This record gives sequence, C-alpha cells and structure tokens, in this order.
Amino acid sequence: MSTDSQLKELALHDISVRFGGLTALDNVSLRVAPGRIVGVIGPNGAGKTTLFNVICGFVQPTSGSLTLDGRPWRPRPHHLSRLGIARTLQGVGQFAGMTVLENVMVGARHRHAESEALAALERCGVDRYASAYPGALPYAIRKRIELARALVAKPRILMLDEPAGGLDADEIAWLGALIKATGTTVLLVEHHMDLVMSVCDEILVLDFGKPIALGSPEEISADPKVTEAYLGAAA
Repeated sequence: MSTDSQLKELALHDISVRFGGLTALDNVSLRVAPGRIVGVIGPNGAGKTTLFNVICGFVQPTSGSLTLDGRPWRPRPHHLSRLGIARTLQGVGQFAGMTVLENVMVGARHRHAESEALAALERCGVDRYASAYPGALPYAIRKRIELARALVAKPRILMLDEPAGGLDADEIAWLGALIKATGTTVLLVEHHMDLVMSVCDEILVLDFGKPIALGSPEEISADPKVTEAYLGAAA
C-alpha cells in the first residue's frame, strides 16, 4: 500500500537513455519525496544533465518510466510550469531585450506577477537591478536573477542545474542558505561538493550513466566507489 508521501513524490523507475551506441543513463531509479533536497553528482559525462532532461521531457527514455504523485507520467516541457516544476539552467538564459524585472515576471504563474517578481528578486538580493538589462550585469548577479525567475513560480519541485557555477565562496554559502530555506522539494546537480554535502538530504552518484551510490551525505562521502569514480576521472 502506498504511503501519503509516496503519492506526492516524483519517481524514476529503471530509466535508461541511449543515443545510438552511447548509453547516457543505465537503469537509474530515484525517488524524490516532498520537501527533500536530493543531489545528483558524478564526474563530467556521468549523465546528470541527461537525467534532468528526462524529467523535463526534453529527452525521452529508451526504457523505464516516471511517476508523479503515484501516477504514470510522461513529462512535457510546456506542462512543467502548471505542474509546479521549475528549472534553472547551467548558464544564464535571460532575454537581452527585457529588463531584469521583466525577465523574472516570465516565470510567474499568478496574477500579481510584478509584485511577486520584485519579492523574488529581493529574496535573491538583486532587487536593486530590477530596471537594468541582464547583459550589462556581472555573471554572479545574473545567476541570482536566474534563481529568482525559478522561485517566482513558487514551484513544488525546484530543479537546480549547477547553480554555483561561476560563484565565489561567499556567494556559494549564500546559495546554500537559500536552498535550505526554500521549503520546497529540490533536485540539485552540482560540482561543488561542499555545497552538495551541506544542503542535501540524499545524494545519487552517477558514473558513465550508471548509479553507483545512493545515500546520505555521510554515506556518500565514505563510499569507496564514489572516491574511485572521481579519482579515476581526474587521473
């Protein structure tokens, strides 16, 4: 019998993705319960972004299935917002011809888009740039704007694709505090291990598309298979 938590979760069941002769994901399963912060880590080319693209509907799995709220689910990119799923990108995908405020308003799902966008910018510490154009701003500021655009939708599931890229230590510490304070379900792909270990409840480790470990930060940091995967990638 399914628990109430299971009926509200996002789950991947034995997902595999193949592009010709390349296996990008190989029988990956993951349950993301409400309110949990789940990290996905692994060396470059491990399949992390492919996993995100499967959840967002940009990549169709070769085999396996997804469920959302206990029901079979086939993701469609244009349905994500209405389902309460928001994603940031590895870079910054703002519209150059729109102000910062207008960019963030694009992510709003509610009637009072301007006031909600301003509140999201303030939460991310960049409300003073509301009337500026993104192209004139430093990269770290634009990363915060990207996060504000995701948060303004008040998502039930927030997908963060390398949000710490290009940030310094102080900015990463700020980001970690914000992630923990969101109060929502978070899926995090990230290379900065200090951030992952400090914010995540559970971590999935991929290596060449295969899941090699799943557990708490303490379990993952002590797992020799994880150490081997990273050292082998660096050798």
